[in-house]
Amino acid sequence: MTIGIGVLASESRIKPDHLILLADTQGSFGADFSMNHLHKVFVDPALDLYTVAAGKMDRAAELFKTLGVFFSDDKGLKGYGRLFTSVHAAADCYKRIRFKYDVLPLHAYPPQSIPDDFNEIHLSPSLLAEWQQFDFGCQMIVGAFDTEGKAMLFTVDGTGEVGNSMFPGFTAIGSGLNNAMFWLSYRHHNLGFPVRRATYHAFEAKLMAEQSPFVNTQIDLVIASKEKNFSVTRHNPRPDGVPITIEELREMFLIYGPKETDDLK
Repeated sequence: MTIGIGVLASESRIKPDHLILLADTQGSFGADFSMNHLHKVFVDPALDLYTVAAGKMDRAAELFKTLGVFFSDDKGLKGYGRLFTSVHAAADCYKRIRFKYDVLPLHAYPPQSIPDDFNEIHLSPSLLAEWQQFDFGCQMIVGAFDTEGKAMLFTVDGTGEVGNSMFPGFTAIGSGLNNAMFWLSYRHHNLGFPVRRATYHAFEAKLMAEQSPFVNTQIDLVIASKEKNFSVTRHNPRPDGVPITIEELREMFLIYGPKETDDLK
């Protein structure tokens, strides 16, 4: 399991114009094994596509590639319409592919026995019931930019449902999402906050999510605008020009973070 956090920020008249994504690096393999170096951020700056995933990372990598296909073909749409359509189309396409190969063989159906654009007419009642409940095994926060540089944020769950997370400007996925969402709500985060403040709020939310046993203390951080993007990791803690580092965020937490009450009598 994991925590993935996405927030929006603004530094210009175009609001919002920045994306901030954070993730931990804990990976679990069933109930018996885990490791601390599983990276869950997938980016393609050429497509203005930035994502963080939770769940099965092999499935997330496939979903990311599917997103890339649809982001490469704008079908004449612009702005929010293009991004909204591309994310929905990719999620629906990927769900259909996984359903055909994960579920149909269990019922002795060859995967190619139904068309790629199947509907309820092509499914037996039992298969239709499974389709309605089918989860492809990962969740993803999808950030992107329109042609003017406006940042947009979506959340994809394992059933293929897509949520618009632009308002108030934050979202979270994974086992620590409730703690993270609580803290971002407590901070009244919104898409108009500047980058350093927005990143700090996301950092605090990540610390809150660490209360889950399935979230570790490592952080992968992405800060992106239409023109620039920075990836901050354990092995690249201070890329040139980055607006803020993990070290600075930890120092800020000593000032702005919740205080201990040990001396309270």
